[in-house]
Amino acid sequence: MKSQMPSARSISRSAFVALAAVVTLTGCAGSTTSFIAQVPTSGPIEQGQLVSNTSADQFIRVIARPPSEGMTPAEIVQGFLDASASFDGDHAVARTYLTSEAAASWSPSSGVAVYDGLPTLVEAGAAVLMSSALNGRISIIGRYSVEPPGAELRTSFFLTQRAGEWRISVPPPGLLLSSFDVSRAYRSYSVYFFNPSFDTLVPDPRLIPVIGPALATDLIQRLIQGPNNWLKPAVRTGFPEGVGLAVDAVTVENGIARVSLAQSVQLANDNVRVAMSQQIVWTLRQLPEVQSVEIFSGGAPLIVPGAPNPQPRDLWPEVDPGGLPSGSVGFVGTPAGVVRLTPDGSAAIPGALGNQNIPLSQIAVSRDSSQITVVDSDGQMSQARSLVGAPLNPLVNGDGAQSIAYDGVSGLWFVDGLGRVFSMASNGEVFPIEVTGLADEDTVVGVFPSRDGTRAIVVIDNGVSTNLLMMRVTRPSAANITRISLQAPIRIESKLTAVIDVAWSSSNTIAAIGSESAGALQAYEIDMSRGEVLSQGSPEDPVNIAAAPGLPTLIASADGQVYENSTGLWIERIVGLAPSYPG
Repeated sequence: MKSQMPSARSISRSAFVALAAVVTLTGCAGSTTSFIAQVPTSGPIEQGQLVSNTSADQFIRVIARPPSEGMTPAEIVQGFLDASASFDGDHAVARTYLTSEAAASWSPSSGVAVYDGLPTLVEAGAAVLMSSALNGRISIIGRYSVEPPGAELRTSFFLTQRAGEWRISVPPPGLLLSSFDVSRAYRSYSVYFFNPSFDTLVPDPRLIPVIGPALATDLIQRLIQGPNNWLKPAVRTGFPEGVGLAVDAVTVENGIARVSLAQSVQLANDNVRVAMSQQIVWTLRQLPEVQSVEIFSGGAPLIVPGAPNPQPRDLWPEVDPGGLPSGSVGFVGTPAGVVRLTPDGSAAIPGALGNQNIPLSQIAVSRDSSQITVVDSDGQMSQARSLVGAPLNPLVNGDGAQSIAYDGVSGLWFVDGLGRVFSMASNGEVFPIEVTGLADEDTVVGVFPSRDGTRAIVVIDNGVSTNLLMMRVTRPSAANITRISLQAPIRIESKLTAVIDVAWSSSNTIAAIGSESAGALQAYEIDMSRGEVLSQGSPEDPVNIAAAPGLPTLIASADGQVYENSTGLWIERIVGLAPSYPG
């Protein structure tokens, strides 16, 4: 076998797939019939219906082509891969590349392997071997998982001849799609659950095909089914056990989504009804066509305390997944002390930190902005209330703190010089945070909890590179600070090889200062719903980064300036260092 080298074939994607830009409009059929647009030259001018112009409403439809006569095994496999990107008719065209038996048994909904670029196909007799870089996988529930750097997809197709033409008799399980196909065919939506204290919603992102069943119905079905297995131990749901849809469809008419729940929901208490409403409204408000939500049970409107019927899409701001109180601003250390950033400048904070010139390396601000913790250039950690006359209290001596952050729930977290993680109560008492699941060579150098307190970005040094992981946060009760645990690390990206600072820019995206390979340090935005890493550029020699939902990203550079980015450009904001937003 080794003496017979199989031949590799490169197949042009355009030979089998035509791409057509399609805008989906409410009430329009998905017809591919050609037509000529006629512009009227007479008659009255009438106002038409507003057409949404969001990316969710626009996509590129793959017009897949069936096999042609005389195709080689490699061409059949490439044609099958290309046609798999068309979801029409449950991948009807892709099935024409299979034998009738394989077409009947193939299950494209069992998961997706996402590869990068054009795959290499090698014929080996009646088999075709496929290899490509593997970016990630989409599970059967739509959860995207990132593969480590250098991961490869290697799989085999077995073919047979039917009536003189090659067809695939044994395809790999599930779908094999390129990263381009996934970007074109899928959109990221979240179903929302609660943190343990039921005061902030937590996103559970899912990748859902654009062409599929009614999206509103799909989202609510996924919401009722519950969180993914990784997130489940960290979150809660307002839905009682066994509650489902009474009518297996969520209709959207005239901007109103109608959700009909089982009659047993009528037995739920007020708190449960509110929690369910909050989850439903926040999940459906992602759809631009949904302006309000009507919830029914047993054929009658569900009475929810404090809520009209229907419920407007913006009814529940208090459980915003961003977890940031209204009116929050940034904080910066300046030569005159710590200041709050205002729309027209800055203002010194009340208390000792507002009037002391302390060389600071880090600042952390509590969720309500009432308490501030700092680390000075010597590694000394101190804390002060943002109140007139409040003193500065030293907290920890010794190895110093490598990172500090508030968890949005119960208190301050910090990592010491030995890579150990701790939580600190308001009285200064310190408790270890258990970290499990890391490799023996991994040393923790930074921990950055989400504002909802259910997840944490962990920066680890493995001796070769500095990487980002996300870990689940569990605790016995909502406000428990004595037995917090970080568990089940997962990758959120695979491009960055050096990371020096991280901040949560939204409930599902983070901002980081890092580099790719041997490149210069710069700012990146990482979309954790699908592992996308987007370069944001940065000022020269960035040192610290701060980010928050709806607010400009801030970077402190080695030149002693803090820059902000709200328009795609980095502009000087203030002389200072260690920017921070409430956590």
